[in-house]
Amino acid sequence: MMKKSKSIKTILWVLVMCIFLIQFVGCSPKQADNQSNTPPAEEKKELESSVNIGTHAVGGAYYAMGTGVAKIVSEKTPISATVLPYAGPDAWMPEMRDGVINLGIMSGVDLTWAYNGEVVFEEATPEIRLVLNGNQVNHCTFTVIESSGIKSITELKGKKVGYEYGGNKFTNLLVDAALASVGLTIDDCVKIPLTDLATAQRALQERRVDAIFTGSSTTPSSVQLDQALGIRVLPFGDLKPSDLANGIPAEMQTIIDKFVPGASLSVCPISGTVKEETVLLNYPIDLVASANLSEDAVYAIMGAIWEKYPDLKAANAWGAGWIPDSFAIDRQPAPYHEGSIKFFKEKGVWTDAMQTRQNQLLGK
Repeated sequence: MMKKSKSIKTILWVLVMCIFLIQFVGCSPKQADNQSNTPPAEEKKELESSVNIGTHAVGGAYYAMGTGVAKIVSEKTPISATVLPYAGPDAWMPEMRDGVINLGIMSGVDLTWAYNGEVVFEEATPEIRLVLNGNQVNHCTFTVIESSGIKSITELKGKKVGYEYGGNKFTNLLVDAALASVGLTIDDCVKIPLTDLATAQRALQERRVDAIFTGSSTTPSSVQLDQALGIRVLPFGDLKPSDLANGIPAEMQTIIDKFVPGASLSVCPISGTVKEETVLLNYPIDLVASANLSEDAVYAIMGAIWEKYPDLKAANAWGAGWIPDSFAIDRQPAPYHEGSIKFFKEKGVWTDAMQTRQNQLLGK
């Protein structure tokens, strides 16, 4: 009887163990899955439904180009684009880091500084990316009322000169460079603090200041100011066009490199506020984006602008320089966005030199 009882217990114990093993084996694949060290595949980021474009203040060429880009993006892609004006890119760059600004219009000089956290940008923005290279722009650093009789930067000594311009410190450096080109500093002038282009134009019109910056020669609000008031753009370094016949004088390029590396000099033809050939500073204008903006979004934006770039002429005279042949360059001031690279490769315009520069910028 005792042996029979032990046999029954043994059989029951074996049955319990079998049930336990069946349950364990049934669950183990799921447990193994959960304990796997392989991270799940990253989900593809959905295409954004809207983007914000950071630009300079209303009335300037940066803002005008921003509205032109926004129109193309909104009409030709599923993305709605809105322009947000600021005093300058150093004012909206923190907003890009915070995800408020997705795209921006800025100079190539500012882009270099923003990416590296140099000069006017207190903090580096390693996530900023170049979408496309736009036009070369001249800068009317000093503009005066024609009836003032002032015809050179040298004559600004002791005069009331606009300065500060809110968050746009880049303009201050351009002013410093222009003054240095004739051996002056802002301390040789009466410094008048101004907040932005519109404030500067109003101050000149009201004769509260003798000289201001007026953007480029084709900045719409400055062209209107010229029509209403009559203004004169002063040449950088008091140079004549013939002074550039053999290239930029070494001493002038040294001054430019000190204040605004990446800029150069050229003879601006008659256009807008420039009424005779005039030696002016120039630099590239770029469309940029946050690296956090999806590859698909930038790819779609590039496709829309590539197709509809002629429409940008209607936004501003700068638009004439936004052509596909210049969108991809091998001297990019910051890395290109992956969406742009994908697009350029499909168009056959992405080169080994561009990739080499891209790798250098990304430290690869």
